[in-house]
Amino acid sequence: MSKAKEIGTRAETAVRNYLLSQDYSPLEAHRNVLKGSVDEGDVWLREYFGLVVFEVKGGNAAKTASHNQVLKWFDEATLEKENANARLGFLVTQRAGVGYPRAGQWWAYADLSDLIWLRTRSESHPRGTIARITLAELVALFKHG
Repeated sequence: MSKAKEIGTRAETAVRNYLLSQDYSPLEAHRNVLKGSVDEGDVWLREYFGLVVFEVKGGNAAKTASHNQVLKWFDEATLEKENANARLGFLVTQRAGVGYPRAGQWWAYADLSDLIWLRTRSESHPRGTIARITLAELVALFKHG
């Protein structure tokens, strides 16, 4: 396995393990296998309101990513959400100084309208503003809306 693939696998596994630690079952939270050119996200979470797709980035590339790189990755996450016909899609990036066992403290990037939807279930908010919170904060929104 290439070094890049190994870093990706470790980061994706860390996110899945975090979800499992939050009382999701292996049937609800799982890593995806590559499906060729039509990627459907790295980690899926089956929630009561529908499928959630996570694009996960780890290693030095994630820890030192520029704002423009994060925006490109977020666009990738959005496309993968659409490919998977998911309700929600997020980008999760490893933070400098925060290892794999603490993936809940990694950054989660979301369209602000999706975060508002998680709280209100209202679809009337414009899209396009990207917000950053921790993965733990995001998962808490799934559970407590």
